[in-house]
Amino acid sequence: MAHFFYVHYALPTYFKNIFEGHVATQYFDGTSRDDAHLGMIPGPADQKIDQRSEAAYYGPSYMIDYLWNEAEGVTVETVLINCHYPITSNSFMLQWGAIVKKFPGMSDEEADAMAAQVAEGVGLGFMQDVEIWKNKAPIDNPLLCDQDGPVYQLRRWYEQFYVDVEDVTPEMTNRFEFEIDTSRAVETWEREVAGNVADGVSFSMIPASRRT
Repeated sequence: MAHFFYVHYALPTYFKNIFEGHVATQYFDGTSRDDAHLGMIPGPADQKIDQRSEAAYYGPSYMIDYLWNEAEGVTVETVLINCHYPITSNSFMLQWGAIVKKFPGMSDEEADAMAAQVAEGVGLGFMQDVEIWKNKAPIDNPLLCDQDGPVYQLRRWYEQFYVDVEDVTPEMTNRFEFEIDTSRAVETWEREVAGNVADGVSFSMIPASRRT
């Protein structure tokens, strides 16, 4: 959940994971940070963007993410798809793309321009994740805090794809739900954001290792 604040410049207001069968789904609601214009996000300083995401991995390597972004009463609907497959034991091929819903009355040229702009913004967020993937390493027994989320449950879900079918156990596929109460974190983050805005401090200057 904290990933969205430190990496994607958003205040999470709702966050839930559901693992069931071969599908792992993440539900997210949030709003853009008031200090985002001090970092890497372009656009007017006073523009608020309400965000909603329903992202599901169908197995460990194919994801469909339905996105809704609302600003000034206008909602943009986007679908982000990404997939990857191994090339060597230490590398994989990553592919991704985005499709944007056309507004009624738009010409093809206007729709193409809007789609390109939205896809650029979605791509920025996705590549922030890719940068983390390039630098992450497994930890067998991580020390977790209360709001790190269901890391071990996610690993049990992943195990079903690395064993023979007859060795898949119910704990790998049974439905599991985990919802985080974001209220305490948001209260703290709002104070941090207000301080950044007052001081004109760019959070993008914070070292990446601390943000992620």
